[in-house]
Amino acid sequence: MNSVKRYSHLLFALVILQSLVLVSVSNTVQAQTDAYTIEVAVMERSSDEQQDAYMAGLRRILLNNSGDKTILNRDLIRQGLKKAEDYVQSFSYRRPPLGTVISAETPITRSVQLSGQATQLMLVSFDRVLVNQLISESAPANVSREEEDEPAPAVASNSALVWIVINDQDRNILISDPAAANVQQRAREIAGAAGISLVYPTGDEEDQQILSVEAIETQTFLEESLNAASERYRQDTLLIGHMSRLDGSGWRGTWTRVFGEQQQQAQFDTNSLDEGLKAGLGVLNSVAQIDETFRYGGTASSDTEGLVWVGSLDSTEDYARVISFFNDLDTVASVYPKEVQATSMVFSVVPRSALVDIQSALFDVPWLQRTAPPAESGPGSLARNADLAIEYTQ
Repeated sequence: MNSVKRYSHLLFALVILQSLVLVSVSNTVQAQTDAYTIEVAVMERSSDEQQDAYMAGLRRILLNNSGDKTILNRDLIRQGLKKAEDYVQSFSYRRPPLGTVISAETPITRSVQLSGQATQLMLVSFDRVLVNQLISESAPANVSREEEDEPAPAVASNSALVWIVINDQDRNILISDPAAANVQQRAREIAGAAGISLVYPTGDEEDQQILSVEAIETQTFLEESLNAASERYRQDTLLIGHMSRLDGSGWRGTWTRVFGEQQQQAQFDTNSLDEGLKAGLGVLNSVAQIDETFRYGGTASSDTEGLVWVGSLDSTEDYARVISFFNDLDTVASVYPKEVQATSMVFSVVPRSALVDIQSALFDVPWLQRTAPPAESGPGSLARNADLAIEYTQ
């Protein structure tokens, strides 16, 4: 549990920095003047902080100018980052006016990451020739340009778009249908045991044009359809499943996990729909399979997450007050922001069973009121799938 709380604390710090955009929009930060110059958020002007800012800035410059997401894994790049000051051409500091918007894309030092406090911005210009030389010399030998540009291997994601069709007695039920509400809820619980949040399609006409029932039944997908689904819901990972009742007893599920150009397919025959969901959703987690002991309503269900949307958060003070509200509840073991919008956040709460106590505690807190999830939230937003929606009223 201590490791979970330390991880949660780190996420708090990151979001506190990002949530500075909630304070005011009267000023903006120009984070970069050319391809080799970038601003880094720092907490002080010490030597250690300066070296850390060099490294954070160079890391971003290398990524931007190489176009290779895997470049930081190269040995020469690691060595270059340890001597980042050798690539610095000039630097300067400035302290923006109070209320300045700091972009979430702005690199930050470790002290800012841990404290959540940035007092000034350090503008660092790197030597164009030396940076390009480092990129060129670090490229693997005897590797063609096509091979070098191949996408990085799929990594574990903490959210995924799940598109399911259930065929029961010649009736097709889409995961977005009201009749599938219980399946949606159950799937969230199962995936939550592996720390994965699910996003469901809306089921509107655009969705039907992207992925037809026939395509899901046959598990044959056009590349443009997969790209359209990923782009619309802003999800890198897609899981598309078709579950049908067998003639005798049991269910057959056929699943395709999509990440970029990679596709992983699997088929499972199970005795029940619940077991079929668990087997299919297990395809999402290639690192550690979903615990086989997990049962609906069992003790293991307490380890899954719940999603709480909180609206009308206009400042870091509002955010801190809401976090204190969650942490003051004895049954909340861990809570951290999982999605940040302009004036709202979606929080991950563990265990899921704490949602009941959160709802009860709202009666004693006049500045928090239960509400409905925002209808205007984007298709890819976790807000649409929140288990509980709260409005901050002060």
